[in-house]
Amino acid sequence: LKPKSVAVIGATERAGAWGSFIMEGLQGMNFYGKIYPVTKRADTVYGLKAFADVRDIPDPVDLSVLAIPEHMVEENLKACGEKGVKGVIMITAGFSEAVVEGREREIALSKLARSYGMRILGPNVSGTFNLHARFSASPAENLFATKLAAVCQGGYAFYDLLVSARERKMGVGKFIHTGNECDTDVTDFLEYFETDNEVDGIIMYLETIRGGRRFVEVAARVSQKKPIIVHKVGRTESGVRAANSHTGALSGPRRIYDGVFNQTNIILSPTMELLLPLAHAAIERPPMRGKNVAIITMGGSWGVPLTDCLEEQGLIVPELSYELQKKLRDLGMPIRASTKNPVDIGAAGVGSLSPDVLSEISRIMLDSGEIDALILHGLGRPGMLDSDSSVQWKFFMEHEKAMMTKVSALEIETGKPVMMGALFTPWESQTVHDLNNEGMRIYNCLEDIARILSLMYRYWQKKENNII
Repeated sequence: LKPKSVAVIGATERAGAWGSFIMEGLQGMNFYGKIYPVTKRADTVYGLKAFADVRDIPDPVDLSVLAIPEHMVEENLKACGEKGVKGVIMITAGFSEAVVEGREREIALSKLARSYGMRILGPNVSGTFNLHARFSASPAENLFATKLAAVCQGGYAFYDLLVSARERKMGVGKFIHTGNECDTDVTDFLEYFETDNEVDGIIMYLETIRGGRRFVEVAARVSQKKPIIVHKVGRTESGVRAANSHTGALSGPRRIYDGVFNQTNIILSPTMELLLPLAHAAIERPPMRGKNVAIITMGGSWGVPLTDCLEEQGLIVPELSYELQKKLRDLGMPIRASTKNPVDIGAAGVGSLSPDVLSEISRIMLDSGEIDALILHGLGRPGMLDSDSSVQWKFFMEHEKAMMTKVSALEIETGKPVMMGALFTPWESQTVHDLNNEGMRIYNCLEDIARILSLMYRYWQKKENNII
């Protein structure tokens, strides 16, 4: 993750080749170390002097990336060992995921590497990166660095998630694709990130777990310090078959994995798409210490389904006490507006409700002792600002932004989760776009909000009560 020099064996300028992807990744990141292309087919690659053999490189090499055909791996692994290389990322596929004897060959390669004091990541991986060190031996681009790290047994789908999340200011700072795991595995990197000060939380995409006892021991320890968010695939018979043909993984019964994740207080993401939002919530939101959730919404037709989603996830949307409702009325909530919970600011007339009043309503609810989290949903009207936008439309946009900003700020003041929800994305609403660019998390799916709060509650309950 922090090499000073990298040899790319199989380097090329040929479009679509892995040797080209890796070279472009390293150079595109402005890697601060030295890059050595290794190929017999060219004297230079992307403007850098190429070497026919890794042993011809005059300087030390920390890391080699093998982007070569499967039949060339063993001889190049020996060459790396003789050169004194310490780490090898093996992009090459065609082993246990493809042929019956593949696993035996992987074990032999691991033994060969160990005989030289060398470790292997892979084979069958799509690379790794450390954005904090400007290092990317991967085809990934347009990424957003955060204090999350990812350890995945698959690569492409996670790259898609990262690129999609970039405009929402979400991502990971460090990524490891472990592939077939002939040597290093997910547990090794989970343990490594335990003491990494640049990492506050760990995302994992798992098809299987090799060495279950060690994984349980490490995960239970790490989850007490940093949240671990996992999406486990291969939960069905066909999913197991797909995992086996992807990375050679043999997945076990679902109930066993569910038991392991529960025992180690791992946050289990129900979908791939929720991995990043859930991980960001786990490291950014304050603890969710109770089940009671208050909703402030634009119209009851949003409040009712959101209530259903929350309660279906095991949370509670309680009716607010008479005393608390009276305080809300005293702040200007009219009789026609419900104050029971959900609180309907749409019926109150959102245009006549100032940001300061909405902030005070929210603060009173958060400080009441009756609720543990607050959701503001339904602001962020559709439409993007342009030269034809009316003065009234601009006013409402700024009005909504001020309301959401003031309510969101209460999260830090009260130490309780405050979630923002809107149907419209940053590409459909100027309000959501601007607040997103300022770093505010705005969720577009009711079920996602409910799942995140519910999983946060379970995580903090076990963590703070040491139930592991």
